[in-house]
Amino acid sequence: MAFSTNNDLNIYAPEVFGQGVEDWSNELALAETDVINQIKIKYWNKYESPSLFDSSKLTATQWTKSTVYQALYAYILPKLSTFRPEGDPFQMQISFYKERYNEEFNIQFGVGIEYDKDGSGTVEDSEITRFQQDRLYR
Repeated sequence: MAFSTNNDLNIYAPEVFGQGVEDWSNELALAETDVINQIKIKYWNKYESPSLFDSSKLTATQWTKSTVYQALYAYILPKLSTFRPEGDPFQMQISFYKERYNEEFNIQFGVGIEYDKDGSGTVEDSEITRFQQDRLYR
């Protein structure tokens, strides 16, 4: 199951569909890979064996907003931007969504990472790793 779809993107930033592109699936897939890599770097590799990680055991809906924000600032908005200082709203949105990504990512780490270790299809309380990050990453 994908972390996010065009429908999710349409909820958070419908304006990207009015720019001549109607399908951002590839960019969302790239962003999902980025989010998974960040989870591995900041969580899994520190607390578990890297070879045991299976991203399909993550709760996909927990990472929907993070994936959408990552797609927007890293892949979608740079494609839409002219990168000219005069009147480029996409350039300002890149910074905005990068901040939203970092905030959302840290919220999910604070709430607890849901990972169905036993593969039962249900995440039990014992399968949620909660910890608070004291450092703000930008």
